[in-house]
Amino acid sequence: MNPEKEGGVVGDHPPQDPLNRIFGKNPVRSFALIFFVLLVLFAAWNIHALFYSGDDRSRSVLLDVLPGDSFRKVVTKMYEDGLTHYPETLVFWGEVLGIDTNIRSGEYGISGDMSPLRILMDLHEGQRYFYKVTIPEGFTVAQVAKRLSSIGMGSETDILNTANDPAFVKSLGVDSVSLEGYLFPDTYFFPRMATPRDAFRMMVSRFWHDINGAKKKKMEQEHLSVEELVTLASIVQEETGNPRDMPFVASVFLNRLTRHMRLQSDPTVIYALNGRRRLHSRDLQVDSPYNTYKYPGLPPTPISSPGEQAIDAVLSPRETPYLYFVSDGHGGHLYAETLQEQDEHIRKMIRSRKKH
Repeated sequence: MNPEKEGGVVGDHPPQDPLNRIFGKNPVRSFALIFFVLLVLFAAWNIHALFYSGDDRSRSVLLDVLPGDSFRKVVTKMYEDGLTHYPETLVFWGEVLGIDTNIRSGEYGISGDMSPLRILMDLHEGQRYFYKVTIPEGFTVAQVAKRLSSIGMGSETDILNTANDPAFVKSLGVDSVSLEGYLFPDTYFFPRMATPRDAFRMMVSRFWHDINGAKKKKMEQEHLSVEELVTLASIVQEETGNPRDMPFVASVFLNRLTRHMRLQSDPTVIYALNGRRRLHSRDLQVDSPYNTYKYPGLPPTPISSPGEQAIDAVLSPRETPYLYFVSDGHGGHLYAETLQEQDEHIRKMIRSRKKH
């Protein structure tokens, strides 16, 4: 028996150091290589994050930076408000570029789709957002133009010409003759030097953010194009401002389209008459492709800018047999499956009005 083997030593090689097994014969070099790789990854990630524009809805928020506010305090507030996904990147690059000690107080328009670099430059150079514009649901392009003109963006005529410029409309991904229906209702903040094109870009961008993956999938299932969706949603928006009624109204119109019935929607005639609200029986004979009493199917374009709830109502309508509806005089509607039921509802409403 070999006494060396009895002692547990086999051959003349000493036990190998665990570090040698992991890092080889030159652990310092291996450590340096790993550090370098991590440094490259860290730098690459921060550079990517610096230029990253978020894919959230471009919600605009007015941020007040008060005199004496620290850079970290401002970044923390933006993160809490959901205005940046990369607070650590803002802090890192703010310190690297020396911006953290040189930010300007004032009002800032910050949106979720702004890159950290854009935010840093704005904080450093100072940003003045003095235009706060609210676009309500159901606004037409003409009404938007009037509102933008009222804050000094130009004349209504010039703004309307921009909204109807085929090349500009196409550049925004809109397959239509104008931006009617695609100026998403929201509150926006614009810089003093903003142009109508800048405003329309932001509004249409907000629209495309709302038409997300789930909505696109639903459109494919329902065989609806974007233009058809927005056009029908704009009619639903004009027929009722009540979100609870919208899925029912949408159901009525979809049922009528399926049966090749005319939509017979008053708001489409009002649009054909350039917004005149009080209709007479003779108005229903106006010769316009927007007159859904005279022409079948959808009108050629949307008639206003529908809100998110109207769009959702068209994509997810209530399953009903209804083909008619009439206002109940209290913000809702009465629905009917047959013309006889509809006539009875109308007589009921006339009697109710006479009593009051």
